[in-house]
Amino acid sequence: MPDEREKFSLQEMVDHFDLSRVSLGGPIFDIEKLSWLNGQWLRELPVEEFASRLQTWALNPDYMMKIAPHVQGRVETFSQVAPLAGFFFAGGVTPDVKLFEHKKLSPDQVRQVMQLILWKLESLRQWEKERIMGSIQAVVEHLELKLRDAMPLMFAAITGQANSVSVTDAMEILGPDLTRFRLRQALDLLGGVSKKENKEWEKLLGAIA
Repeated sequence: MPDEREKFSLQEMVDHFDLSRVSLGGPIFDIEKLSWLNGQWLRELPVEEFASRLQTWALNPDYMMKIAPHVQGRVETFSQVAPLAGFFFAGGVTPDVKLFEHKKLSPDQVRQVMQLILWKLESLRQWEKERIMGSIQAVVEHLELKLRDAMPLMFAAITGQANSVSVTDAMEILGPDLTRFRLRQALDLLGGVSKKENKEWEKLLGAIA
């Protein structure tokens, strides 16, 4: 905004939009600042509207019906639902780094598997369970691994837990953006990917069917 305000309405943005002020550089998305800004708007809502929007966001019937079939057979009391399925209602998760310790794969191989799967998922045009599994399968087969070598890593990255509901079902329900975001978070937790690794692994990606 011309007056340097960081908080403004959509209409105010439209009214003051000036193409000459648009940077030609690559866009930078400051997640922390966006979260702070979102919090400013949330705290200004009337409490009734806040409660209504919360229900629409997390407790709407359509979303609950996607989750319920995967949870019902795994619980004995309703109090067990939140620990099992709480990750469905979060943006990011905070898995223990120990969940990524692998009996068969080195730490570098763990990051490689996860990065290759992330890239394969980013190329998906249709976000369906079968295609998600196909992407994972393509990576593990090319690396001469088994699904059981990769799936614990997916559980940790996507759910923040060692086990939960079917992780591919969870990925389908969470959607592509949140799934990819959590995989990136997990990779950052493990130290990220160097420029050299990125270049080498991109070549490897090109050979994966």
